[in-house]
Amino acid sequence: MHCLRNYIIRRIFLGIIVLFGVTVITFTIARVVPSEPAARWVGPRATHEQIEMAREHLGLDQPLPVQYWRYMRDLVSGDWGVSIRTHQPVLRDIRAFLPASLELCVTGMLMAIILGIPLGVFSSVHKNTFFDHGVRVLAIAAVSLPTFWLGMILQLLFFKELGILPLSGRVSMDVRWMMPFESITGFNLIDTLIAGNFTAFVDVSRHLILPALTLAAYPLGLITRMIRSSMLEVLGEEHITVGKAYGLSRRLIIYRYALKNALSPTLVVIALSFAYSLAGTFLIEAIFSWPGLGYYAALSIISVDYPAIMGVTILIAALYVFLNMAVDIIQALIDPRIKLGK
Repeated sequence: MHCLRNYIIRRIFLGIIVLFGVTVITFTIARVVPSEPAARWVGPRATHEQIEMAREHLGLDQPLPVQYWRYMRDLVSGDWGVSIRTHQPVLRDIRAFLPASLELCVTGMLMAIILGIPLGVFSSVHKNTFFDHGVRVLAIAAVSLPTFWLGMILQLLFFKELGILPLSGRVSMDVRWMMPFESITGFNLIDTLIAGNFTAFVDVSRHLILPALTLAAYPLGLITRMIRSSMLEVLGEEHITVGKAYGLSRRLIIYRYALKNALSPTLVVIALSFAYSLAGTFLIEAIFSWPGLGYYAALSIISVDYPAIMGVTILIAALYVFLNMAVDIIQALIDPRIKLGK
């Protein structure tokens, strides 16, 4: 327990250093890019005096070190600044847009895990068979295909050709007007279930399938390849050979011993893929008109809304650091071969 505590403290300290570096880089880039945030703050018909007043209000008239110090002071106290584009607190905007992205990412990751782990296991067990070759081609294609291209292909197939799934959005206009539901958590699937509105739940689920499937493609390929390679390595180890010699069942060896050890390195891929998916929803949300964090970040970048840009960047970086640390701790607990003191 003492080693685990020291390990956690060390990981938290390193995470703080990473986040500090992210804030420095993002803050510097946001200030170096040629733009006039004060003019965007007051509007297109602002006078020179109004722009100068806005610069003073936003603190843009101060030297960069002073601006950064004030930003970090407010950041630590829970004030992430005010969006130049929406004139709303950045945290309020993030809370409004984040649930849609989380719902999309969680659904996509669940699809990738549910499909990727069995495919990786079966591919390793049936090595060099037709099934194995097919799974490997699928995994490579899932990792290699451009997200925007895959999303549009799915739209053409399931909306235009088959007509079985909606094109974009989170909910149909008919359902929004005829059977509305209250937004309690921001997760439409949960909110419709809480309201007992099963018609809206089905509609929301249908809208979620295509963007989630598009988002799931990349982590699906990674998880499948990682599980396959890890399983092949574990199946060749001595304790598996001993288990076979003792007459243990094939199912027990594969799922009780081999898969348990193969999951340890895959946890890192799953965690980082989730963070990557949350940061990489820009194109998917644009293609499917999904009002999430990627949509908010894209509009913020276009309008050079540096408080919003920094808020989204810090959130994604913090998620990366947290998931990395959580996975390292879980690996250390389930795999005694990992030394906490190192």
